[in-house]
Amino acid sequence: MEGPSLLILREELQPFLGQKVIEATGNTTQPKEALAGRRVDRIETWGKNLFLTFSGPRKSAPIVTKTHFLMFGSYRISETRPGRVPRLELKFRNGVIYFYSCSIRFFAEEYWKALDPRVDLMSQVWNPGHVVDLMAVKRSSALCDLLLDQNVFAGSGNIIKNEVLFNIRRHPLTPLSRLAKQDWPRLAEAVHAYCWNFYEWKKKFELRKHWQVYRQRLCPLCGVKLNRESLGKNERLTFYCARHQPLYLQIRKLQVWDVLPMKPGTTPEIPERRLDH
Repeated sequence: MEGPSLLILREELQPFLGQKVIEATGNTTQPKEALAGRRVDRIETWGKNLFLTFSGPRKSAPIVTKTHFLMFGSYRISETRPGRVPRLELKFRNGVIYFYSCSIRFFAEEYWKALDPRVDLMSQVWNPGHVVDLMAVKRSSALCDLLLDQNVFAGSGNIIKNEVLFNIRRHPLTPLSRLAKQDWPRLAEAVHAYCWNFYEWKKKFELRKHWQVYRQRLCPLCGVKLNRESLGKNERLTFYCARHQPLYLQIRKLQVWDVLPMKPGTTPEIPERRLDH
């Protein structure tokens, strides 16, 4: 799950704020039983991480949990995923929260306090100047790696990476050093803007309708078959058009293109099925 989805999750969890956990179960090996009887005091996100703070009896320290949804994690509220065992199931008087296929860590308060909100793409204090300063030490990084670097673009994931690279018409293996430094703020803003588009589209259940290259077969501009390769240091699946995203050998001025309109024949009134990205 990418940053925009985590922000939507935070919003969907608001009815549980201040509510007491009746029972905590699941297959996590973390001390889940300790959450029973505690209240949800705070719901926060940073990048791809969800932080829940549970207050306890008087004089007892709160428990802060960190949840990361990894590659295929998901959540459900008051409905289960058939055939799936939740990593953590939290029962309240007003509903049940289920977390699936994710990493859950208890006693994560110090981890939470050490995070930098200025690089969180969905934070109200996201700071493009600070992000550009951090990019300076990543000059040799390929753009496909940089856009997934959570220390620079917290919340950016594989969908965002692929779509932004298409929006700037650059090959995924382009080193940051082949972008003029004066264009770095434009790159940072392109990632930030796409994240908020992602957020709005997903809330309308039309995110997939806006995918230009991610999990697509043909380039929406020229109709040529897209390259589909595992690229970068983590070999993440990457989609790009060899014609419109060439690997330039020289520094070229960066232009950010608007996301293309939805494909002809796509009916936005028909919502797509739930996406767990």
